[in-house]
Amino acid sequence: ISRVDPKMTKATHMGLYFCLLFAAALFQPSVGITCNEAGIRRDCGYVGIKEPECESKGCCWHPTQDHSPWCFFPNPSPMAYTVKNILKTMTGLQLNLDMNDTNSGPFGPPITPLTVIIDMETSDRLHVKIFDAKNQRWEIPTQFVPSPKPSIPAPSVTQYAVSTASVGERFWFAVVRSSNKETIFNTSGSFNSLIFEDQYLEISTALSDDANIYGLGEHICPLRLNKGGQTYTMWNYDTATPENLNLYGSHPFYLDLRSSAMAHGVFLRNSNGMDVTLNDNSLTYKVIGGVFDFYFFLGPQPEAVIQQYQEVIGRPHMPPYWALGFHQSRYGFKNVAALQDVVQKYAENQIPLDTMWNDIDYMDQYKDFTLDPNNYPQTELDQFVDQLHKNGQHYVVIVDPGIKNENGYKAYDDGVQAGVFTKNKNGQIFIGKVWPGNTAFPDFFNPGSFQYWQNQIQSLLKLVSVDGIWIDMNEISNFCNGQCTSADNDYVTTVKRLGFDPVNPPYAINNQGNHVALNTKTLDPDALHHGGVLEYNAHNLFGLTEAMATDYALRNLTGKRSFVLSRSTFPGSGRHTAHWSGDNHASFQDLYYSIPGMLNFQMFGIPLVGSDICGFIGATNEELCGRWMQLGAFYPFSRNHDDIHSPDQEPYLWPSVAAISRNILRVRYSLLPYYYTLFYYAHRAVVATGAGATVTRPLFFEFPADSNTYGIDKQFLVGNGLLVSPILEQGSTSVQAYFPQGKWYDFFTNATVSESGKETKQLDTPMDHIQVQDRKSG
Repeated sequence: ISRVDPKMTKATHMGLYFCLLFAAALFQPSVGITCNEAGIRRDCGYVGIKEPECESKGCCWHPTQDHSPWCFFPNPSPMAYTVKNILKTMTGLQLNLDMNDTNSGPFGPPITPLTVIIDMETSDRLHVKIFDAKNQRWEIPTQFVPSPKPSIPAPSVTQYAVSTASVGERFWFAVVRSSNKETIFNTSGSFNSLIFEDQYLEISTALSDDANIYGLGEHICPLRLNKGGQTYTMWNYDTATPENLNLYGSHPFYLDLRSSAMAHGVFLRNSNGMDVTLNDNSLTYKVIGGVFDFYFFLGPQPEAVIQQYQEVIGRPHMPPYWALGFHQSRYGFKNVAALQDVVQKYAENQIPLDTMWNDIDYMDQYKDFTLDPNNYPQTELDQFVDQLHKNGQHYVVIVDPGIKNENGYKAYDDGVQAGVFTKNKNGQIFIGKVWPGNTAFPDFFNPGSFQYWQNQIQSLLKLVSVDGIWIDMNEISNFCNGQCTSADNDYVTTVKRLGFDPVNPPYAINNQGNHVALNTKTLDPDALHHGGVLEYNAHNLFGLTEAMATDYALRNLTGKRSFVLSRSTFPGSGRHTAHWSGDNHASFQDLYYSIPGMLNFQMFGIPLVGSDICGFIGATNEELCGRWMQLGAFYPFSRNHDDIHSPDQEPYLWPSVAAISRNILRVRYSLLPYYYTLFYYAHRAVVATGAGATVTRPLFFEFPADSNTYGIDKQFLVGNGLLVSPILEQGSTSVQAYFPQGKWYDFFTNATVSESGKETKQLDTPMDHIQVQDRKSG
């Protein structure tokens, strides 16, 4: 134990290995009120504020070239939590904290006292939790996201060491790697910004100059994150994939790779809305509820970090083999005849096709668990699906969470009778609006909701023998901003309340890059789930809980491994569902972004992932679709899908794309045993050469000592053997490919491409070719 009362250090318990590994000066608490230009900047002004006004508010002024505020509060704040006492536990330490100032903080009065629990859970996993010592606050239920118990006794040797403030000091803690004294997390000094208020929690850590940060999803951005003051917001939102804005899922996990070739991961187990801001020398969490519940994973290999992370959130689902084949979908298949025509043309063009999909077109007035009697009559659809099954093919349909609130509609009547719909603040059924009109939404916190959902899926299976279910719009997406007051799409007007206010919290996260209200295009934050749980706390969990219920239903009803595809995700979703990157665009830019998106979700524990091949929104073209078919053939989940307002884009529509698709999909199918084995390794946590928690991987996962790989996100590995380097620019017929150390062979010809690696080569890549190399063949 480091920096605790002398009488405490005389006793050791079960080999605890807490020791001070930093120079004392590094962890000296800052004294007095300062304007530290390099410290944490909490915004004290507004866009356009001038220096005199800033300083008149008692704040600091210093212009920067990045996104950091020019006007900021003194740092560190004079308000501070101090350590009252330190106790040893069976697995680590407990610190009790008091606030030195009970006046209001930046967004409300501080909560005091606090408790800090530091648990040495395994030799490579550390758990640090900071919470209200007197009152139970919102935390994620463990049935949704596990919270493993530490082993007793604590491990005698660990990859980490922890230091903390002494009794009477301003609280801080730091984590270092035992082997090389590398700082993992450090909240001391000018980065000491712990704030714990009812609706605002803040904590910061120093970042080393050589920190390479990945994760913090879901966002459209390069794989390696921008440390220039960029804020990454987490609040699930339905939007057509704009750059850097919060998207469908929330994943408060990051991986940090250093020049030492060692990586670690940090997971904040918190479902509330949050901003995470990256600066050159710091990372700051700003969270609007819950507790600080951190897990640290010491790796040290990147792949090991993800395996350790999955020990907490759960291992990836093992998909059925057919799910790894090629899929065709479209929003806009008008009738069964349209489906039959697509399947027939795939066969005529000898392009492999495993699964046909239906978007909401198959439903009666867009109502879940129904069939359109005119365009998708049951007898005709049954015959089509029976023929698919005879061909060894499969059928997947979409199910949205919005249930039309229409008396006489079975799914709605059953939900009312079971009492499983989400309620508004007055305890009445919350009414939103989606495709069928005014809708209610199942509350998967309700113990009866899983059985209700299974009953509805069973009724669908009686209508048509679907093989999997695609769950969309589950952020939750809503065509109203909060509760709809009428079919005319009016909005409920909300007023600011005194005290705790879920509708207008005192800190506005950077929702959609413009601090838009939390109920924008979704439910009101004061909507109620079972047990009085507020939507404010549970919002980011809906996609996870719906995936759990859908997975549960399919496994129970079919007795087989399920296939579920979900747009909204959260840590732990990978145990139940696959994911696609949502409403992308038919552009070369989105072709590129599909790669960092795919690689991020490998780190998030959802390896069965892909993007809509050829683009969902907008008109694709022959060149783009051909290049996308080449790349998409190597996605773990490979599906062509587009929007009703876009032209058809099945690959057989262009002779050149048909030829490309025939060839590259045959390659994919030849590799399916390899992909399936990689999924098995991830699912079972197999320890073997080439095994890991991921299916596709960034190059730095296999070559962490090669700094040239740290920023590469236009190439990727399949397992540890195949290197894929696609064309991502319009009109290009050559690709610049980096080869890490090793001897690399052309996958198609077995010719040597690079004798020893660690070099970049310009490779001719005509329209009918994609660069794939193998470092294991030859």
